[in-house]
Amino acid sequence: MLFYGTTLYGIQTGLCFAVLALGLYISYSILDFPDLSVDGTFPLGGVIATILMLRLGLPPLAAVLLSFFAGVAAGLVTGYLHVRCRISKLLSGIIVMTAMLSVTLALTQLLTKNGYTTAIFSYRSENLKSLFSFASETSLGRGAKDYWIIAVLLVFVIFVKFAIDIFLKTKLGYMLRSTGDNERLVTSLGKDPGKYKILGISLANGLVAMSGALYSQFTLQYDNTSGSGKVVLALASVIIGIAVFSNIRFIKDTTAVIAGALIYSLCLNYLVLVDKNGIYLKLLNAAMFAIILIFNDRLSGLRGLRYKRKGAKRIKEGGSDA
Repeated sequence: MLFYGTTLYGIQTGLCFAVLALGLYISYSILDFPDLSVDGTFPLGGVIATILMLRLGLPPLAAVLLSFFAGVAAGLVTGYLHVRCRISKLLSGIIVMTAMLSVTLALTQLLTKNGYTTAIFSYRSENLKSLFSFASETSLGRGAKDYWIIAVLLVFVIFVKFAIDIFLKTKLGYMLRSTGDNERLVTSLGKDPGKYKILGISLANGLVAMSGALYSQFTLQYDNTSGSGKVVLALASVIIGIAVFSNIRFIKDTTAVIAGALIYSLCLNYLVLVDKNGIYLKLLNAAMFAIILIFNDRLSGLRGLRYKRKGAKRIKEGGSDA
């Protein structure tokens, strides 16, 4: 029973983090930009959504969607620092991530009656309704409520996935891909690759902020420290998804990334069963991420060797035909 509950919770959190992973897929896989500002943008989306619901009375879905623009703003800063100010990729992300720590703390003051910053703000104390309130208010059994939450999250994730797929097929999306693959090609077309970098990083952080807003509604609380380690989680999800499903032609990269987020989230939740006190949880998490990177590197090497052998075989066959 404990394993069953852990599995359901792992799927739920995995779907929340799937939007986060899709955001990092744009910055990391398409633009080759390891964006560390993710750790700051994730809680930013959570606090923005909470403020919109608590102070302005907006519906939960509207709060999640509007948090996207807060993430876009943070991504604009990261992209501008890298492209226009010529700061390295890692440092520009670190600068924005550090700045977001103060921004989220300042915004948290709006959630407290006395204007003090607080680490955790609970939705339960204000009786706020979330996207998943229907499940808790009905007389359904515990299992049915969990499946209802999964269904809501799945619909949201599929919507985001198809939106990204459609965008990447547009002219703007093709230019974004070209910027990540070959900047000189974009320059030869008379376009500024820097603008497309800023656009891609902004969109990626917008999705990360939406994930933070979704996660805060799922957990019914906002936590200023919720962004810690999210860049590692997202990177692992992207790497797992693409490494496992890249050879399957009918599965798109966005679908593979979602599957990777689910796999990694389930693994993290199963680690909790191994280390119930949580003392070695971060260590186990780091070790698992290292294993994933090693596995991905070895797998890439085997694929490269396979392609070389196929190429050599074709050349040999072509020579024999001649």
